[in-house]
Amino acid sequence: MYLRSKDRILDNRENFSVGISVQTNMMAMFTSRNLGISTGKIAKSTEKLASGYKINRAADNAAGLAISEKMRRQVRGLSQGTTNAQEGVSMCQIADGALAEASTMLHRLTELSIQAANSTLCPEDRAYIQSEMNQIKTEISRIGNTTTYNERPIFGDILGEPVFRDVNLVSSPAAGTGHLTESYLAKDGLYHPSASLDFSEVNRSNINLLDGKSFTFTCSQACPEAFKITFDYGKSFSQSTASDLTGQIQHNYVLGISDIRSGSELVDKMRQHIANNMPNGYTPTSSGELAVSHSNMLTKTGADKLVIYSTTGYPTGEQAKNAFKNSTSPYGAVNSSSLTGITYREEDRKLWIQAGAEAESGLYLTFPRINEETIGIADLDATTERSAAEGIDKIKNALQIISKARSDIGAQQNRLEHTINNNENVVENTQAAESRIRDTDMAKEMVSLSINNILQQAGMNMMAQANQSAQGVLSLLS
Repeated sequence: MYLRSKDRILDNRENFSVGISVQTNMMAMFTSRNLGISTGKIAKSTEKLASGYKINRAADNAAGLAISEKMRRQVRGLSQGTTNAQEGVSMCQIADGALAEASTMLHRLTELSIQAANSTLCPEDRAYIQSEMNQIKTEISRIGNTTTYNERPIFGDILGEPVFRDVNLVSSPAAGTGHLTESYLAKDGLYHPSASLDFSEVNRSNINLLDGKSFTFTCSQACPEAFKITFDYGKSFSQSTASDLTGQIQHNYVLGISDIRSGSELVDKMRQHIANNMPNGYTPTSSGELAVSHSNMLTKTGADKLVIYSTTGYPTGEQAKNAFKNSTSPYGAVNSSSLTGITYREEDRKLWIQAGAEAESGLYLTFPRINEETIGIADLDATTERSAAEGIDKIKNALQIISKARSDIGAQQNRLEHTINNNENVVENTQAAESRIRDTDMAKEMVSLSINNILQQAGMNMMAQANQSAQGVLSLLS
């Protein structure tokens, strides 16, 4: 028998039966689950509102936590770097103040020297002037030796004992032997015997040591000396001459280097001068290589490196290196013995300021050594008219040294202040970015808390009704 009443027809959306049971209260379970979810969200919202952070543990936002921690490290590092830079500014201010007083004393020494250079004085007068001069010189030395910051001498041995280092002006094993040996240039799939000249250590402070030094290149027996380059620190212009040596031509290049500030500038000027005065009528190649003989070329292999190489190539580098090995012939040779081995010793007085959040992110400060010897006034003499007149120029030079030192210190202080401003700008913007990742949006979180509070209260009411629904079974028993 089939029931045809439409109230009894079940369509495909109602193909289940609903029974009445007391063992399993599905409505209570569903309500309990959602009530737990609302309660959990309220707990998290309360935690975020109480702490002010929306990331309180890695589970809240794993990627956001990692990014935020990197930003925090950078912010704290830059903040400490700013403090370090401010200490550097304080040191510069102390140094400038001390040098300002030294300048004042030098002005007084100028007055005394000019006074002593006057013929109207008697020996006793000059003795009084000399006595005051001696006191002033002693005080300048005392200031230079005892001015400190945080108990560290500024103008004395600020880094302990002075440190000196050797600086090679030219470093090239192949050129040092005087022959195209021990080196090769890989080119066109072959290896060419070569000699290299490395001017990477040349800078404005040591370029003068090249004065009068030279190197030569000898091509072959038919070309006793293809060219010779001599450095001249006394001038900035360069010149080229050619001389007849028993029927052969020798090209002499004199390179003015007084305007050179780096090894790369030296190499560029050298190449340009040779290109403008090519030996034997050669012309530069399209790639900028210079033919310095019928079988040898000169080219750059770096900003501050020159190579002279043979046009003869070999299948392997070892063969190229051995081509002229142990040769005693003067031909096919680069002789730079007057260049290699030139060294000088310079005092390393750099004071490192760690101004950034990363290693090696900072700057060096340099303070000169100041005393009567280093500024050239130790032998000031006012006892004769002539010596007093000579002292005027000595004091003038000393004042220039002090003024340059003050200028350098002031420039360093300005740089530190720019560093501080930049650090503060980076800290501000990085903190803003970190805040967007980690800080709680209080308004948004309050809305979420209100919604979940309502859902929690509604869930509790529904839980109470779900628990009472099973009591309807008792009416079936009556």
